Amino acid sequence: MADTNHSSLPDPVRTGLAAGWKVIDLSTPGDATTLECDVAIVGSGAGGGVAAETLARAGLSVAIVEEGPLRSSSDFRMREAEAYPDLYQESAARKTADKAINILQGRCVGGGTTVNWTSSFRTPERTLLHWVRQHGLAAYTPESMAPWFEKMEARLSIAPWRVPPNENNAALAKGAQARGISSGTIRRNVEGCANLGYCGMGCPVNAKRAPLTVSIPEALARGATLLTRARAERLVLAGDRVAALEVRGMDASGTAPGTRRLTVRARAFVAAAGAIGTPGLLLRSGTPDPYGVVGKRTFLHPVVVSAAQVMLIHGDGTAYAVEQDARRAIDAFALAPLHTPVVSAHVMGGAPMGPDARRAVVDPSGRHHRVGNLFVADGSLFPTSIGANPQLSIYAIAARIADGIATDLLPAGAAAR
Repeated sequence: MADTNHSSLPDPVRTGLAAGWKVIDLSTPGDATTLECDVAIVGSGAGGGVAAETLARAGLSVAIVEEGPLRSSSDFRMREAEAYPDLYQESAARKTADKAINILQGRCVGGGTTVNWTSSFRTPERTLLHWVRQHGLAAYTPESMAPWFEKMEARLSIAPWRVPPNENNAALAKGAQARGISSGTIRRNVEGCANLGYCGMGCPVNAKRAPLTVSIPEALARGATLLTRARAERLVLAGDRVAALEVRGMDASGTAPGTRRLTVRARAFVAAAGAIGTPGLLLRSGTPDPYGVVGKRTFLHPVVVSAAQVMLIHGDGTAYAVEQDARRAIDAFALAPLHTPVVSAHVMGGAPMGPDARRAVVDPSGRHHRVGNLFVADGSLFPTSIGANPQLSIYAIAARIADGIATDLLPAGAAAR
């Protein structure tokens, strides 16, 4: 595996820890205790990270609960054997129930944004208009969402990629040009990218402008508390409100529950554990769901894999030297579960938003229809698949939802800082 000498690069996480950030690793010994705050956020990825920064900037006390570890550029050595078990759910081996689709999800501070490839697309206009027409989301027009996209694009340095492509992308562009296929550069949330090509294992040069390097440090600098290796087990309900969140520490590997427990009490709770984690938390907690909406209509963007132009990652494992042979083989492939390997890094739905409580878990503001101080701010909100890489959609929608939460919790006339 490749490695890089980055020991001399500044590490913003280690700098922050030295400056006194409030970070509690629940894999370490400790007595059961209670933490009190204004807002408890489950998850530190695209939704949870943005929500934490927004609410901390507003002057609210915030607790962030993350199941995985806090890792940073000093730990990212571009080694698959280290990165997969440390940074991914189930060591990057999470699968659908029938094992036909491999699901790549982050399990670390920053969540999927720490291990993604930084592609940043706005929610397609056709998707937003479909939500307006078919799901009653009148506040989510392309025009009303534009300021939120712009805000997050500015905050996370999202812009077209202007650096010459590395070798694999250059080969892809050359092949597209030779075949007359249109291609172009994508927009990415990066600054100072070294073109290493190991984005999926954490960036060793801190080029990603994401929760790990932007939102979470800002929230911690403003007094937020980060709980790591901390599994959100259950929301404790009291009537139509959440009274507390029960948290259990994980072992040092992050894969098995430990013995340490902690209770978080807050005025508001935000579920941002992703489109598998958030519905799972709601189901474990017994949140009201009279129409059986939670955990249903979950969407994946499927991807099939090929390598070295052209070995098709398929059941028979045959490589082809001639294009026409590869084309004939593709046409003849049995596209069946467990025969054609399918991967997805984009999981959406499961706790959709909408004004109709019979069809949606939360209303358009992200508030649970039946639990007044519970909000959702992640990709599980999407009422449909969006047809694009989801991180910028989550950033923008989470910023909008968190801004509304701050307005609800702050005294009248108080302004965000």
